[in-house]
Amino acid sequence: MKCREIKYLLLLAAIIICGSATAQIKLISREKIDSIANPPTVDGAQMQFQSGTVLSFGRIGEDDGRWEKSLEWRNAGQETLVVTRVTTTCSCLQAVADKGAVKSGDKSGIKLTYFPKGHPGKVEQRVFVYTNLSATKPTVVLTLKGEVTPSADVSADYPRNRGELRLRRDTVVFMGDKLQTERIACMNSSSRAMHLEVDDFSSEGFKLRTEPEILAAGEEGALVITYTPSANKKPLWLKLYIKGLALPLRARELYVVIKKEE
Repeated sequence: MKCREIKYLLLLAAIIICGSATAQIKLISREKIDSIANPPTVDGAQMQFQSGTVLSFGRIGEDDGRWEKSLEWRNAGQETLVVTRVTTTCSCLQAVADKGAVKSGDKSGIKLTYFPKGHPGKVEQRVFVYTNLSATKPTVVLTLKGEVTPSADVSADYPRNRGELRLRRDTVVFMGDKLQTERIACMNSSSRAMHLEVDDFSSEGFKLRTEPEILAAGEEGALVITYTPSANKKPLWLKLYIKGLALPLRARELYVVIKKEE
């Protein structure tokens, strides 16, 4: 079960709205809500995990790649167990159980894989293991805890790119016929410093610089674009080309939209 699905279930469990025009709102007890997030397990089930049912991966980085753990469990009950399905509370956590019947006293395993990318902060996710004992109640619930430290790579904040120049956006909007300036957050993802300015192929009326003026390797900054409208021309859009990038002309362009003053 995915994180989004869990949120929807909790929301639906908290408020039930009848379909009629005179619908009444019913509040469900806290105990009922908790029973959805923490469902009761099968009575008398005896899946004994060598590492216990509460696990911790400690602290890992968002860029560290996936975390994996193989868990061994023993059937300490009298009935043969067959794992029928395994679900989790987040798509970031995957669980795969060994197949086959596990007789009383025998052992089997479940492999957990956690993907930290995109999930910084405290982690507490659950794994619901269902067996032939019940189709509705899990036989055991495992809890995975830990902490994910944020990524040091901020390039995801800059989805547009012009070669090794990463941009928050590649379109700027100017309003009316007055002199004005816009900024685009950017990052130099190359191993060399960048000195950028407006190319002569650009439409008239533009100036471009960076803040800071020299964008060091790996440094974040801003493209500062100044537009001076022409008294004679009032176009709806223009193109601006960045000088200082080792790219073909079309790969260095930015888009400028001119809107009328409202």
